[in-house]
Amino acid sequence: MILKRNGLLVLLTSLLFWTCTFISLDAFAERLVQGKIQYHANLWSRLQNGFALALPPDSKIVHRIGASYSQNPEFFNRIIANSERYLYYIVEEVERRGMPMEIALMPVVESTYNPLIKSNSQTAGLWQFQPETGRILGLAQNVWHDDRRDIIASTQAALDYLQYLYQKFDNWKLAIAAYNLGEGAVSKVLSRSIHKGRSGNFYDLNLPVDAKHYVYKLLAVKDIIVNSKKYGIQIRPIANRPYFDQIKIHEPIDISLVTRLANISEVEFSALNPAYNRYVIKVSDAPRTLLLPKNNKEIFLKNLETYQDPRVSWQFYRVKKGENINEIAARHRTTVMQLKTINGIARHKNVTLGQKILVPHDVTENQADNIARKKKQLQNYQSNVYVVKKGDTLYEIAKRYGTTVDQIKSWNDSDENLSIGQKLVIVKS
Repeated sequence: MILKRNGLLVLLTSLLFWTCTFISLDAFAERLVQGKIQYHANLWSRLQNGFALALPPDSKIVHRIGASYSQNPEFFNRIIANSERYLYYIVEEVERRGMPMEIALMPVVESTYNPLIKSNSQTAGLWQFQPETGRILGLAQNVWHDDRRDIIASTQAALDYLQYLYQKFDNWKLAIAAYNLGEGAVSKVLSRSIHKGRSGNFYDLNLPVDAKHYVYKLLAVKDIIVNSKKYGIQIRPIANRPYFDQIKIHEPIDISLVTRLANISEVEFSALNPAYNRYVIKVSDAPRTLLLPKNNKEIFLKNLETYQDPRVSWQFYRVKKGENINEIAARHRTTVMQLKTINGIARHKNVTLGQKILVPHDVTENQADNIARKKKQLQNYQSNVYVVKKGDTLYEIAKRYGTTVDQIKSWNDSDENLSIGQKLVIVKS
């Protein structure tokens, strides 16, 4: 009996001990998670946690390049400001693939994190792909869009290519140098060095100065991030959370309509969707990806769901023999200036035979007559333009202006559905 009691006491004591231990472990684990979240509240801390490339044995050149940035801190902080839209996504992808976090800083060197930067060497996008390299990596380039500038597509292609180069050279510094110089050129230098019994170490290879400087520049940017105080640069924090959301577009849509329905500026749209070359997002066999600020995705989807008018107001037209831009503009009820602006035609240039240009969608005769009649009617009246706000209804707007719902619908060729930002003509007699 005593043995049984003693055994029971031991069991109870053990249970109590392990219960307290588990509670302590849970609390400890929770503190660890909270500490990790707090540690990575700033995206730069997350980057530093993933840095893996050592500085060279003699790091004077790295410090010298870093000092050139410190002499112009405004320029460096402009680059940081450019990166705010894209850096979280790239960090996520680099981390997911188990790559050194220095890779996320390569667009600093390539494009100053500006996907719309123009280069004399025909390179484009955050990762500055040449046209041929882009095509090899599956980045489509046509009159509608250039995927070398697409944030998602170009980042995936760049990281795929860098992983391929790492598998080839088994060294990240050589892989990064090959991204800049070309894998063939780096392979030749490496083979020549090994054939002569010399070291295959990146710092010992007789690589071109530009290729080595490219890697040193990347390491200098990394050193500034780690030791910003040493360089006298105050790096603005970036929140460790997504900046944008992805949306699949299955039907063509005007870019101006996207900005209106999403309630964003054209500048913001272009920064997130720099791949699009025209005023229309063209959708062929596969859907296109649209990026919107995280807070604007639901606004766009809600407004798109209730939007009933045509989503595309432009179409392609091929110039016929003997036609000039004045005749085309008149036929499509637009102006020469508008056609030239939309198609990027220089002020003193004309169109050429077979050239494809964007023109307004054809308007039927009945539609044209209705438009002309309504314009003539409105000339005899004063009119206000009301911009639809969240929660507005046609009934409330009609009541506010002392008119009827049917009258507002007649003036605007609209139905009951409203979208935020929509402009309504309100006529006063």
